[in-house]
Amino acid sequence: MENSVVSPAVPVSVASASRPASGATAPAVRRHWWPRTHDATPVPWWVHVALVVVLLGIDALLYYAIRLSPKSPVKLDTVWFVRNAVLDVFTAALFYWNWVTLFPRTLPQGRLGLYLVLALVSAGLFGLLRIAASNAVYWLMNGKQPGLAAYTGSLWIGLMLGGLLTLVASSGVRMTIEYLQGQRNRRELERQHLLTELGMLKTQINPHFLFNTLNNIYSLTSRKSNRAPEAVLRLAESMRYLLYDSGADAVTLAQELTHLRSFLDLQRLRLPAAEAETAIVLTTHGAVEGAPPVAPLLLLPLVENAFKHGDLAARPEAIRIELEVEDTELRFSVHNYVAAIADLPRQPGGLGLHNLRRRLLLLYPERHTLTVRTLPGEYAVELVLQLGNEQ
Repeated sequence: MENSVVSPAVPVSVASASRPASGATAPAVRRHWWPRTHDATPVPWWVHVALVVVLLGIDALLYYAIRLSPKSPVKLDTVWFVRNAVLDVFTAALFYWNWVTLFPRTLPQGRLGLYLVLALVSAGLFGLLRIAASNAVYWLMNGKQPGLAAYTGSLWIGLMLGGLLTLVASSGVRMTIEYLQGQRNRRELERQHLLTELGMLKTQINPHFLFNTLNNIYSLTSRKSNRAPEAVLRLAESMRYLLYDSGADAVTLAQELTHLRSFLDLQRLRLPAAEAETAIVLTTHGAVEGAPPVAPLLLLPLVENAFKHGDLAARPEAIRIELEVEDTELRFSVHNYVAAIADLPRQPGGLGLHNLRRRLLLLYPERHTLTVRTLPGEYAVELVLQLGNEQ
């Protein structure tokens, strides 16, 4: 047996454990009043263009206002144009300062008060810089101080108000862009959610269909029926449609009807050959070939439900199916008899009808009507679709 050595416990005080080691520097506490931002909202190209157009438009209005005023002390010379260009550069700098730094570090965190204070400080500081740059340009080009140097106080207030308007415009444009982008993102998320849900509903249809069909094939094989191989062949045809065609957003009505006929042929194998065609009847009316496309696997759950609850021993017709197409309206009805009233479910339909109702709400909102009637000894369902504009 191996000997184990147990070291004696060494008490460590909380104070000593929390104290940094000798020579170690305690981590600096970062101030959160000016948080870092990973903002990735670029300035759209049209914002650059709009800003240049607005600034040049203001310069043009000032130019014509001075030119049309004969008593104006302002001279429209080269110095005036250069000074206005410098003022435009500072205005653009204030606009982008707010867009890139001031706005994302304050307002998205809910710090409206901090934003207002910093906006006022920024506008005042940029106003002073504008005056200083304008005076410097005048002094460099004329070799003397400008005549408006004595009125820098009132000029500064006017420039500060202009700076505040620039900040308001920058914030307003950015908030509008982010709001519209948020709306687009929400719509895209909703669309992706709907596509995911539709995919899940569609994956539930295939096992549901396969489960019911395998039950029918098992019934044939248990009776040693010679029609079992044909049933397997029909199942293979139906599975080919489910695997390769039903994955599309929409299929032609003719394709959907062909799949439905294959399913009915598969079910007829359960009946005596002499009675199969008259016991299960499908009739169509209208131009099926030229009908608008339809979402795949919409009609099958209604027919499956009829076989699930229907009495195939009823004669002359156990199940009657009618499909009618008129312009963009599709009307599909299924009628079957039941063995006894007690066999009817309280709320018609199981997984198949539940999935169908949900798919109709997603694919045909306000463009469908599904009516289920449970009469004494009878079961009827009717689906009306307004086709067209499939997603």
